[in-house]
Amino acid sequence: KQWYQRRVRASVAQRIVQSGGAALIIDYGEDQVSTELTFRAFKDHQQVNPLEDLGLCDLTADVNFKNLKRAVAGIEGAKAHGPITQSNFLTLMGIGERFRQLYSKVPPEKQDSIIHAHNFLCSPEEMGDRFKVMCITRDSDPIPFCFESS
Repeated sequence: KQWYQRRVRASVAQRIVQSGGAALIIDYGEDQVSTELTFRAFKDHQQVNPLEDLGLCDLTADVNFKNLKRAVAGIEGAKAHGPITQSNFLTLMGIGERFRQLYSKVPPEKQDSIIHAHNFLCSPEEMGDRFKVMCITRDSDPIPFCFESS
């Protein structure tokens, strides 16, 4: 399994080196090796036992961003940027301005849902710190805007 994972990581980075472009990876994960099992299941936005309700749950495991970054570093001409938190990424991409635009244009009865969505995406207690963002580019490309300080 690890051989396959390394090959997939290398394949993405090699394609970027050969053809240009970038890969943006957004997912649960850490920039360190975890000793905890990260395999989990979600149903109706709640974490559940992955062995119950088979086929009716979303299964997930954290991305090991440290290994991903190491694999990209092994590809000549490729560079990994980050990871940074989803909250930081979205803030730098202008979610605050987009939130203000949406909030000012929706009827009052929908404003709470806009606040909830923003908080869910950006709050450290929700997805803001749990999700990380990494970008893979050619090493000769400029550093992507959101990753300049990472």
